[in-house]
Amino acid sequence: MSRINQNNFWTVVLRLITASIWINAGVFGKLLNSGFLNPNSNAYVGFTILYFSQGSPIRGFLYAVAFPHPILTGILVMIGEISFGILLFLGLGVRLASTAAFYTNLIYFLSAAWTGAEEYGINLLMMTIDLYFIIYGSNYFSIDSIIRKKTSIMDNKKIWITVATLIYLGVIFFLYIKGL
Repeated sequence: MSRINQNNFWTVVLRLITASIWINAGVFGKLLNSGFLNPNSNAYVGFTILYFSQGSPIRGFLYAVAFPHPILTGILVMIGEISFGILLFLGLGVRLASTAAFYTNLIYFLSAAWTGAEEYGINLLMMTIDLYFIIYGSNYFSIDSIIRKKTSIMDNKKIWITVATLIYLGVIFFLYIKGL
């Protein structure tokens, strides 16, 4: 395999592995977990938010944004994780999905890294992978590469980073206003 083909191959593999991590977390960890949105369950998202906020450097943010309405926060997190996975799997809007995923991993990292190496390591690794896809986008075997043949918009990092940032900030602002 030539060097270019190897790079393309490993980029696709990395994209699919990352997609599977997001889909697993969103579908099996949340959507199919009957306790995730159930306040009477030990797996309830509200307990997770409360636990992580105890040692977190962003405790105030979690109390102001996520804790006032944990079920809505849980639903939005679930939708986000599943969306990141599907978009990465298809190779569609990879920079957009990776930017939003980076912010999600950053919040997870700042919320839970104090609990141990597992949370620290996986979120730091995922942020690094997110940055890779923000910078390089999706190459071969992706819908982005098909769209790229017709228009260069897929290569415009600034647009995708800006759109994802505005969407993410909009969701946070909505949760904050709703919690007031």
